[in-house]
Amino acid sequence: MEPIAGILRPNSMLINRLKFFAVWSAFLVLMTGCSSNIPLDIRQQIENSPSVAQVREQFDTYVSKRVRWGGFILDTQNKAQGSWVTIIGLPLDDSGQPEISDNSDGRFIAEINEFLEPLVYSRDREMTVTGRVVRSEAIKVGEFMYEYPVIEVDHYHLWPKKTVPVNVDYPPYWRYDPWFYPDYYPWPYPYRLNPYYR
Repeated sequence: MEPIAGILRPNSMLINRLKFFAVWSAFLVLMTGCSSNIPLDIRQQIENSPSVAQVREQFDTYVSKRVRWGGFILDTQNKAQGSWVTIIGLPLDDSGQPEISDNSDGRFIAEINEFLEPLVYSRDREMTVTGRVVRSEAIKVGEFMYEYPVIEVDHYHLWPKKTVPVNVDYPPYWRYDPWFYPDYYPWPYPYRLNPYYR
């Protein structure tokens, strides 16, 4: 039996190493696949791209300028020529995803030459677009006439919904003890002292 055990031992170590390698390979492929879902034009920064606020202040200077903007969707409307997505602009992180912030550069309209489902591209979803500044639209926000820079979009990305973690208040660990029977203990147990756990 000793020679057989000696032969089997290296094989089991080799199998364990192969399993470890396979798990890591699958993990790397998964991470690469997730990052590749984001279009390259969305991930890459545009050199000398002005902010929404800069375009609103000096619109004529930035006509036809290529930009990469993103933020939270306020409204999606389908027109005869395509879809208008009204977005409140927010800072973008390194991957191009909007960052949650109270510092907004202002609102803009992303003009996309296709139909977008308003129930999918709904209010408060995160979206990033790239394109060129083509014109400005004056639209009322309440009683205020607001100038929206309009972007003719060539690439866009709707970010997945973020899930909110649920905090669960679990009872103390001794409640799961299979040998925990308060009536059998001769000394006071926390179970007896705190009526919350009765």
